[in-house]
Amino acid sequence: MWKLVVILSLLSAPLMAANVELRLPAYSDDSHIFYHELLEQALLEAGHQPVIDVPSSNLPQKRAESMLRNGQLSLVWLLASAERDKDPNFTPVRVGLTNGLIGHRLLLVPRSEVDAYRFVNTLEDFQKLDKTGGFGKNWFDVDVWQANKLKTVEVDGEWRRLYKMVANHKRGIDYFSRGFTEIVNDSLQHPYLAIEPYLILQYERDFQFYVSNSQPELAAIIEDALKKAEDSGLLDKLIEEYWREDFDLLNYRRRVKIELATPN
Repeated sequence: MWKLVVILSLLSAPLMAANVELRLPAYSDDSHIFYHELLEQALLEAGHQPVIDVPSSNLPQKRAESMLRNGQLSLVWLLASAERDKDPNFTPVRVGLTNGLIGHRLLLVPRSEVDAYRFVNTLEDFQKLDKTGGFGKNWFDVDVWQANKLKTVEVDGEWRRLYKMVANHKRGIDYFSRGFTEIVNDSLQHPYLAIEPYLILQYERDFQFYVSNSQPELAAIIEDALKKAEDSGLLDKLIEEYWREDFDLLNYRRRVKIELATPN
C-alpha cells in the first residue's frame, strides 16, 4: 500500500509544481504591480510555478487588448462587461480582483475646481451641475454614465491623454472618474490635478482577468488559483496591503456615496 502512495505522490508532484508561463502587460504608471503580484502569489499558493514575461514596460491599454486578441499576451485585467465576456478571442475568469473597489469612482478635477461639488448629496444634484466626464473609447463607464443621464466625452486612442485634457478643459471635459484603487497613484503621477474631496460614485462591477484563447488551459488554472486565494484570505490581504492607507487619505467613510444604476 505504501508503495502505491509513494508512486502516486511522485506522479502528482510534477503536475502540482508545473510551470505556468505568462506574458503580461505592464504600464508606465505602475498600475500593473498589484495584478502581477496577485497572480504570482495565487498560483504559488495553488501549487504552481509562475514564469512571468513582460514584453514591454509601457503598453497603451488598447495595444494590450489587441495583443491579447492576437495571442501575444496571456491575459489582461479589464472591467467585466457582457460585451467582453462574449468576445470569441478570450475567456473571462469570473473572479473579482478588487472586491468591487474599482467600481467606487472618485473624480480628478482641475485644482481650481475642488469645491465645485461640495453641495452635491444626490444623483440629481450631480446631474444639475451639468458637468462632463471624460472617458476612454467604449469604456463600460460610458454606459454607466449615460444610463444615469450624465454627460460624457469619449477619447479614442491612448486614454492617458485625458489627464491633460481635464486640466485644460479640452472638449469641455470637467473631470476624469477613477477607481478607488487607482486615484491616489494617478494624483501622484499628475500633480496638476486634484482629487475631488466630497463624493464617491458607485456602480456594481469589478476587474477580472481575460485570458487569451491561445492558452486555453490557462483560464481554469487561474480561476482555481483565484478562488483558493479568496478562500485563504490572500486576496483580502493583498488588497489591504496595497490600499489600506488610501481609505484614510481619501476620507472614504465620510464621503457622500452616490449609487449609480449599472446597465447589463
